[in-house]
Amino acid sequence: MDDREKDPAVVLPYLVGRSLAATEVYEAFGYRKSAYYKAVHEGRLITADNLIKAAKYFGLNPVDLQIRFGLIEHEAVTEYVESAPDRP
Repeated sequence: MDDREKDPAVVLPYLVGRSLAATEVYEAFGYRKSAYYKAVHEGRLITADNLIKAAKYFGLNPVDLQIRFGLIEHEAVTEYVESAPDRP
């Protein structure tokens, strides 16, 4: 799924399976309201670090969020998993 053009405040409730208060979304990314919107405006919201924070906050898979928002290609993840040595 490609959500790179979508607002995380729309995508996250869908993934979590419930509506989210705006404050929950800000907190998930580690921002206050004004800082959240400033990060959105400056294009600094969608980063690996921020998506990992949000994933942990909501109990989501951080790799899935990074794929959805275009930071990692699905094929790269598949290739990595398939090339990783077997673990005991």
